[in-house]
Amino acid sequence: MSTKKQHFVPQFLLKPWACDGSKGKKINIFDMERSQWRYNQPVRDLFSQNYFYGKDNLVENLLAEKIEGPASSLVNKIVSGDFNIIREDLLTLHRFILSLYFRTPEASERVSGFVNSQFESIVRECLSLKGIDPEEASAGEFKFNQDNLASEITLNGVLLAELLGDLEYHIIKNETSSEFYISDHPLFMYNWLYRELEDPAVTSITASGLQIFLPVSPKITLCLYDPKVYKYGQRTSVTCISNDSDIEILNSFQVISSDSIIGFYSTESEAHIRQLYERYKNIKLHQHESGMLSTKKEGKGKIRSTHFVFTRQAKLKKMPSFIKIKKKSKGSASSYQERDPELSAKHMEYLRFINEQRQRSILELDQGGDH
Repeated sequence: MSTKKQHFVPQFLLKPWACDGSKGKKINIFDMERSQWRYNQPVRDLFSQNYFYGKDNLVENLLAEKIEGPASSLVNKIVSGDFNIIREDLLTLHRFILSLYFRTPEASERVSGFVNSQFESIVRECLSLKGIDPEEASAGEFKFNQDNLASEITLNGVLLAELLGDLEYHIIKNETSSEFYISDHPLFMYNWLYRELEDPAVTSITASGLQIFLPVSPKITLCLYDPKVYKYGQRTSVTCISNDSDIEILNSFQVISSDSIIGFYSTESEAHIRQLYERYKNIKLHQHESGMLSTKKEGKGKIRSTHFVFTRQAKLKKMPSFIKIKKKSKGSASSYQERDPELSAKHMEYLRFINEQRQRSILELDQGGDH
């Protein structure tokens, strides 16, 4: 039986913000797109779309059984105050984190925007070579559409989890009267080391200086970071925050990364959420630029061109006070480096192999249907 309502933010992650209602857990939300407050919304109805991963239930079942199930036990342990994450649990955590990063509508829009940018550059050049004005031909719009995009990038997120193995984790305990919020794209990924660097790879998950932030309750945020670049807190893996400015910065990440919805527990948070929204609503975390690098005639009427797509990350002004760049890493901020080039290369080979096998399986199925 196919599951119709498929969650892109799992219900277990939302429950710490929810209260018990007559018909299950309920949470308060702010709809930024409509500028509306909605109270006591059933968790089972939020952050979901009908057949978001498709009607075959393959990805839905994979997430429920292999990703969310193991991760929920680990996250619930952290929420309850047990912060001892053993090494055997880290891969479970990394799989959940990267699947979460790639499984939301915002993630699909981000990938579509990246592909659209490249597609537009190619189409514009082709039209120009034929003497056609691209603006007149398309009214300035070129759109890429791919079925099952959410399923594909979610699966790739699971496969990429191995690349986070060298990151350290850190727990942030909120000891203020304010709360952490959670959005419909709750995992915030940034690179503070390279915030001024103009390089197309700075947003890569293999880059030196990677940082990841995920609120798991109104009082706890989980961080992953590159330990060769940053120092988080003091000597322990837990930092207690008692100043509102750090809480505001962490909450701003949810507004910046959100597609349109912010979840919260207390109605006393409304004024602060509105202020955050007005302050950060115009910041777009990633901007895509595209263009043509070169064109070369190869004979027989053929032309070879090289195109690029450049993803810029927003230049945020502040990081929380518990984050410091190590002195030995400050000098490397002007040139891009990967954390582990050898591991990145091996994993890219693995992903190419997986994609080849997937395409071969699709081809065999198509051929089988022709008999």
